[in-house]
Amino acid sequence: MFSRKNKMLLIGVWVNRNWILGNWIREVQARSRINFTLRWVPFIYSGKRNIENFFVPKFSKHDAYFFSYPTIFKKYLESNFDEYVERSIILYPHCEPEMGTLEEQVSLLNNAFSIHFYCSADAYKLRDLGLRPEKIRLAFCAVDVDCVPDSSVSRKNNLVVLASRYGPRKGLEILPEIVAARPDLDFIALGRGWEEFISSTSLANAKNFSYIKFNKENRNRILSEATLFISLSNLEGGPVPLIEALDMGVIPIATRTGFAPDLIQEGENGYLLPLVPKVSEVLDTLQEALSTKLKIKSSGLTWDRITSMTIQDLREIQTNKALTSK
Repeated sequence: MFSRKNKMLLIGVWVNRNWILGNWIREVQARSRINFTLRWVPFIYSGKRNIENFFVPKFSKHDAYFFSYPTIFKKYLESNFDEYVERSIILYPHCEPEMGTLEEQVSLLNNAFSIHFYCSADAYKLRDLGLRPEKIRLAFCAVDVDCVPDSSVSRKNNLVVLASRYGPRKGLEILPEIVAARPDLDFIALGRGWEEFISSTSLANAKNFSYIKFNKENRNRILSEATLFISLSNLEGGPVPLIEALDMGVIPIATRTGFAPDLIQEGENGYLLPLVPKVSEVLDTLQEALSTKLKIKSSGLTWDRITSMTIQDLREIQTNKALTSK
């Protein structure tokens, strides 16, 4: 029934190979090389540059395809509809303008076999506009196997960590006021690209604020020391550091975006903030979290789980292919 080779092609964007979308398909391939082949393309094919039309690598035929971004699927579906329709899995991190209107997204994604969503909010929004429910998979994401406690350090009751690459959707405009209001707490920003923001705000001179560039060793050490994790983002698919915090026993406080509402049960394993919180709301939640000191359990989100989900879809696609070829 099943092909002996060319089972599923995982397709990612070269420039994103070290970001979560590239890491996703590398982690899946590493767990089942007999099922998965990996190829990189040069663009996400957002339609913003004419050069995208001249560099569209051709693929050998496979039983199934995994596209790490919806616009890549759109480009290849347009080039060979019969090859990719109902045989493709699409990774959907979060809604972006280049994906088109929600109605356009529904029209496109109904041609896929399944869509692996980071969060239920995006999935159900598209479902309510016509995305077929049987195509929805709530994948969320996964914690790297090397995200483990650092036994050389101990928990600090006054340490708060933020972890992200700096960007305009991270909601950090209110952070200087939060840091200034709690001089008894130490705040650490773990990430990349924060330099300009920090130098332009009072954080540059705040004695209770530190910026540490992300690497895995720093991540493990700081999450082993921190008591609280905060995410102030106004748009996320994740945030991935949230599930890392959960697995490391850090109490999460996150805005209602991405998979935060899926994974945080208010007052049981963390706290949820409004999408655009006021400083007072953040400060009140900080104090509640410090006073309550919840016991945090692992998220249970692993790359083995993601791989099993992908293989299950592959098997169903192969079964459908065998049935239609009779």
